[in-house]
Amino acid sequence: MEKRPLAPAGALILGLLIGAGFAVGGYFIGQDFYAARMGERYVTVKGLAEREVKSDLGTWTISYTATAAEVAEANAAIEQDQTVVTAFATAHGFAAAEIEVQPTTVTDTFASQFQGRPLNPAQRYLIKGGIKLRSSKVDQILTASQDSGELVKQGVVLGENYPQAPQYFFTKLNDIRPAMLADATRSARAVAEQFAADSNSRLGLLRRAGQGVFEISGRDASGDSVAGDEQGSLEKKVRIVSTIDYYLIAR
Repeated sequence: MEKRPLAPAGALILGLLIGAGFAVGGYFIGQDFYAARMGERYVTVKGLAEREVKSDLGTWTISYTATAAEVAEANAAIEQDQTVVTAFATAHGFAAAEIEVQPTTVTDTFASQFQGRPLNPAQRYLIKGGIKLRSSKVDQILTASQDSGELVKQGVVLGENYPQAPQYFFTKLNDIRPAMLADATRSARAVAEQFAADSNSRLGLLRRAGQGVFEISGRDASGDSVAGDEQGSLEKKVRIVSTIDYYLIAR
């Protein structure tokens, strides 16, 4: 059967129908895109929580040195220092399990190839020793460190790093983590609610949450503090900043 071309009027009607179909389809596609964009209206806020805590673990290394012309003489001196320092720690309330003897090192100063001063035969051998206190008795560690002058009065030659400050640690972060996260979340929601009110919106469901990282610093630390400042502080500050997204609903 031979196909005949459409009459001009028929072609016009067909073109209008096709165009209308594209227009309707485009409308619905556009509406879906608009709805999706509207559904992604959200605000990103940060919630802050801080707590002051006290360290629950402390360490303090008391190092001492002795010199002599003979190894045996220097060793006898360092053993006497160890006895004095151990008695000092015991007198400050530390048990034997909290007192750890550090390795002893011996240096023959005559064997050094680089000497910045004339050699003294009476100080040929240098022996270094020490004890380390590790205890939950953080207040007693602080007191002992403040009384270290007593060791000097008893003839102990404290190490080259004297006075070496104690180091303090907070090990119970897991005990306060849930409550601090809840505080940070409440803080973030309060900020989001204020933003929603200012933008004539209502706060919707939570879209995404980032816990953030817990930071422990010295209680009085500045923004430029380093880890050593934190460890030297008996009182500490724990801080968490959480980042949370909330959907916004138009009023």
